[in-house]
Amino acid sequence: MTARNDSVLELLPMVFAAPGEALTRAEELLGADPSPLHASVAHQVIGIWQRDFGDTRLALAHLRRARDLAARAESAEREADVLATLGVALVHAGRTRAGLEAFERGVARGSGHTRARVLYRRAYVWWVLGRHGEALEDVRRAIPVLRQVDDVIWTARALTLRATVHLAQGAVERADADFTAAEALWDTTGQEHDKADAVESRGLAAFRSGDVPAALRLLDEAAERYAKLGTPTFMLTIRRCEVLMAAGLTTEALAEADAAVAALDGIGGQSTRKAELLLVAARAARLAGEPQTSLARAAVAVRL
Repeated sequence: MTARNDSVLELLPMVFAAPGEALTRAEELLGADPSPLHASVAHQVIGIWQRDFGDTRLALAHLRRARDLAARAESAEREADVLATLGVALVHAGRTRAGLEAFERGVARGSGHTRARVLYRRAYVWWVLGRHGEALEDVRRAIPVLRQVDDVIWTARALTLRATVHLAQGAVERADADFTAAEALWDTTGQEHDKADAVESRGLAAFRSGDVPAALRLLDEAAERYAKLGTPTFMLTIRRCEVLMAAGLTTEALAEADAAVAALDGIGGQSTRKAELLLVAARAARLAGEPQTSLARAAVAVRL
């Protein structure tokens, strides 16, 4: 691989280190008549940014273009990586079957290090879908390979995901160990968005341990970090609302969830996140003694 290829590929981790700069550089690259391989990377970067921070429809358009360009460049590894990114976007858009099919193709096309990254992202999707056994299986297959090639960023991501799944299963001590290991790795990188996510994850762990004040403090710290990056924080809002409800602040939780739904609608964001926010709003409304509001929010969540 040439130095120029290395420089272009650096845009991918930059999405979660300096999101705004990554988006700008990807758009500039597309304006410079790049090769199919480099254009594939640029479209993938824009697709990731739109998927996580913007309009899901735009994300899908860019990621499909990235996939087609990777195929044109005859790079199986590039195509596998894009298929995994596309798979996540499809699931977040509510197209679960198509997303899982993209992952099947990605696992088949990739090998070694690339396949491990694909497996990590499929594990993430399994977690989104609540299929925790499959999530743990894929992430356990990915972590040894990522560690073997000294891929610090993706190892930290995989450990964070495994911890999150452990929490979902009630294994708080296992989760805490993985969160601690992941945060030690993040401290050696410049991945500022991922670092904010690590603080958010510790807030979730504190909540699961019953320490509501610590949970709120950590979630507020994570929100400040996200704000500096200019990235939306819908998952954090979901978690913060859960903590507020546990503290008896149900009206505040409902207001925060409703505001987040409006913001998400404003950018055309992820359907999965909207459904989760609506479910939180429904729970908060029920606890606040507003059954009709609860029913209305829950009905929309079910349709999504």
